[in-house]
Amino acid sequence: MEEHKRLALPEGEQSLRRELSEPAHKLGLLLLLPAAALLALAAASIAREAGAIQPVYTVAALGGLFCLILLARLLAAGEEKAWLVLLFIGAVGLRVAFALKWTVYPHGDYLTGWNLALELSRAGIGEWGTLIHNAGMSGGTLFALYQSLMIRLFGPTLAAVQLPNAVWGGVSCLLTALIGEKLSGSRLTGVIAGGILAFCPTLLFAAGVLTSMPLYTALLLAGVWLLVCRPFGRTLLNYGLAGVAWVLCLVLEPGLPVPLLGTVAWFLFTLPGRKRDGSLWKRAAVLTLILLAAWLAAGGTDVAGELSLRAMAERVRLQFASYDYSWARVDGGGPTRNKIIATVMHPFLQSYMLGVLLLALWGMLARVKSVSRSALLSCGLLLAGVAAAMALGADPVHNGWAIPVFALWGAAPARQLADWTVLMAAPEGGKGRKKAPPLPVPLRVVKLVVSVVVYAAMAALVLIFFTGNGVFVYEAF
Repeated sequence: MEEHKRLALPEGEQSLRRELSEPAHKLGLLLLLPAAALLALAAASIAREAGAIQPVYTVAALGGLFCLILLARLLAAGEEKAWLVLLFIGAVGLRVAFALKWTVYPHGDYLTGWNLALELSRAGIGEWGTLIHNAGMSGGTLFALYQSLMIRLFGPTLAAVQLPNAVWGGVSCLLTALIGEKLSGSRLTGVIAGGILAFCPTLLFAAGVLTSMPLYTALLLAGVWLLVCRPFGRTLLNYGLAGVAWVLCLVLEPGLPVPLLGTVAWFLFTLPGRKRDGSLWKRAAVLTLILLAAWLAAGGTDVAGELSLRAMAERVRLQFASYDYSWARVDGGGPTRNKIIATVMHPFLQSYMLGVLLLALWGMLARVKSVSRSALLSCGLLLAGVAAAMALGADPVHNGWAIPVFALWGAAPARQLADWTVLMAAPEGGKGRKKAPPLPVPLRVVKLVVSVVVYAAMAALVLIFFTGNGVFVYEAF
């Protein structure tokens, strides 16, 4: 009993953890509903985009997403930690393969940053200030320093930065799985969220781009993991480490103040209904001040272009509905690569993300009646991304941090979809078979429709095979 008391968390820590897992006040809908509207806007924009929806590639992308979800449901049905390890290793391996085989040479600002990193790696610390000033970069200085460190460690090759970025991508998938497990209470749901991110073709084809997004995303998710999962016993330590991770985010990408805006919105809109806790205000105030100071020290941001309603709406649409990054298409290659770039890439990438967005929208709308306070943090981050896009300009590459949020919301509906599929596929009776539970009426209708379509397709194939060119089939109709 004494040992249990010694290991137990203080009452304040326990109450704070309970509050984060409890349903949010109705004011939390001011975070959830706009975030759901954002997903609906992005999905509608993709569906209406010319060339984004093509029967062959759209079906292939959505079918691949469905098979991925179903495979995770069938394989990772247990609660073993080994699936988290395999998820991390698989995500890193995929990104390494794409970085090495789908090489993307730096262009534009990325080339400027790469050249600066090469010069910094050869110069002494005393010369860094002059080199950075001469480069004239408005942002990205910290990432150039990071690249120079990687060059010193691994040599002056693109792989010196691409391969560590692949590891950061794997870390993001692992953190997404852990956060998803905490929010849903199921390790399988968390693994599905991480798997959706790990196999996301947008991130795989962009694995060779020398961007700070993989590192930024890992740091952002690390802060979310610390605040939502609370791996350490003392809340103040979790807050402090989350602040450190997000300070690095703000310095790494000064023009993208997502952690700062998202955390402030989350705290304010989930405050009603909390128990009075004076220390909570102090922690939130300290975290906000640190993030604000880091953002201002990094130079803040300049408003880009006009702020008309039409221009801001267009930026939001461009930001959250663009998943075919131009940098992954810019370098040609052999006939196969050129054909993929010319015909396959755009509809496949956009269609995959259309499926993820629809799953995430389903997950948000399903939680309207009851959503935990901790889950609303991701909504605050999404709305912060909207504010950044409207005021600072859109950059589709920045969606690298938003895709994990979509995966978190889409994981539970994805698992439900896989459960329904397994339920419909299970035998309902028969000698020597375990009788499956009865199907609800809607699933019976779906099963009937699918069965009719499959049998009709099989009959058509048989007729075409025996008649040579399918003339009999056409005459029958």
